[in-house]
Amino acid sequence: RSEKKRVAIYGGTFDPPTNSHMTCASEIVNSGCADEVWIVPCGPRPDKPHLKTSAMDRYCMCQIAVNSCFAPAFPVKVLDIEAYRDTAFYTYDMLCELRDTYPDIDFSFVIGSDWLDEGRSPQSWVSLNKAWKPGMPEDQKVVLTGDQLLRDFDVLVLPRPGHTVQQLGPRLQWLRMPEDFHLIQGNLSSTQIRERLNSTGTLRDIEGLVPGGVLSYIRRSNIY
Repeated sequence: RSEKKRVAIYGGTFDPPTNSHMTCASEIVNSGCADEVWIVPCGPRPDKPHLKTSAMDRYCMCQIAVNSCFAPAFPVKVLDIEAYRDTAFYTYDMLCELRDTYPDIDFSFVIGSDWLDEGRSPQSWVSLNKAWKPGMPEDQKVVLTGDQLLRDFDVLVLPRPGHTVQQLGPRLQWLRMPEDFHLIQGNLSSTQIRERLNSTGTLRDIEGLVPGGVLSYIRRSNIY
């Protein structure tokens, strides 16, 4: 085992964070695949026009969710690395930034097995092209770095219903529980929460689906 602390980066929009997100973070810790989980709500995403909730609101909701669901000593925390940015990091760029900032930590990245469907593999992910300058073609602003990501970082794969992968490549590993532990999965998504709110407009209809503090934040902020 590496002497470095192992931290799993659990990124997403968390718009809003749900009880399932907290279950997932908890099970990553309980699996022993990581010593800590750092939840990273993404910054603004031009490629996601439906993402209208500010990065700071989503960061605050994640903090409330973690602080209300876990004891202070439980190794899940929320990182604000994207909360103050104009645009979200590309995944590889964020992992490199964290590696440079915390050289004594081994970072891995969490994905669902749905990300291994054809056409969605991490090998197709891109990063900012640091050599790009104004006047150069716009399509050269990003470069393909998925293969480099898989060379530099481990990827922790969470099983998703209906998305079965027969074989994982190097540096990808399934989330596996200790003997006599059954993986507890929650498949409730932020999208389902927003759709229900858009349909009914009633916060009562999402009670029990998001942490109570998150529900109170939504009620006070009127963000959905």
